[in-house]
Amino acid sequence: MLNPYYLPDRMQEYELDFSLLSLTANDLFAEMGYGNTQPEEPVEALAVSMLEEVSSWIVPRCTFGLFDGRIEGDTVFMTGGESFLVGATISFLLKGSRRFALFAATAGTAFQEYQNRLKTEDDILKSFIADILGTCVAEKAGDYMERLLEKELAGERHTNRLSPGYCGWHLSGQQTLFRLMGGTPCGISLSEVCLMTPIKSISGIIGIGPDVDEKKYGCQYCELETCYKRKRKKK
Repeated sequence: MLNPYYLPDRMQEYELDFSLLSLTANDLFAEMGYGNTQPEEPVEALAVSMLEEVSSWIVPRCTFGLFDGRIEGDTVFMTGGESFLVGATISFLLKGSRRFALFAATAGTAFQEYQNRLKTEDDILKSFIADILGTCVAEKAGDYMERLLEKELAGERHTNRLSPGYCGWHLSGQQTLFRLMGGTPCGISLSEVCLMTPIKSISGIIGIGPDVDEKKYGCQYCELETCYKRKRKKK
């Protein structure tokens, strides 16, 4: 089931049925670092059990909106006056964009409460699996958002998702993104240091235009050596 919410300022918000995410236990195991091997039986059983439990009540959400704009130097300028400095790498990856999709996606408040409860139980393994599970849900919600966006673009080219905090784009870029998306997209709020709540949330920008490069991927250009995705790629 897909429940859309039509918000002011071009934002479209959706409440997603868990089945739309197509999240499997193997997705969890891959994110946990098991690669092509199966986890130990107790870990596998617990992860499968937690995935089944969460699937019965979790309410992921996603949103996106289309904005006209342009790239000049290291800055994205939105038609209407807003702008934000994204840095050399992100501006390179957005090269050729004539407009932009701003987006957010989240595993939701209920999942945040679930994680908080597990922390009080002091079960390290459960907390670890929940952390991975939340990451997967947020990313899968982002994937679904992208499929919705592609339907609206009707074949128009677009870049990969790009987010503040990566590839030299300072995390403070969240402030402008959230302001343009109405302040609390999908119920996500920002702290004073630009961290999102619920924690298992993503946000960012996608460049759109006939000349954008759809194949470039940020990890090829990112200089953040401590990124967990970089570590996983090296294995």
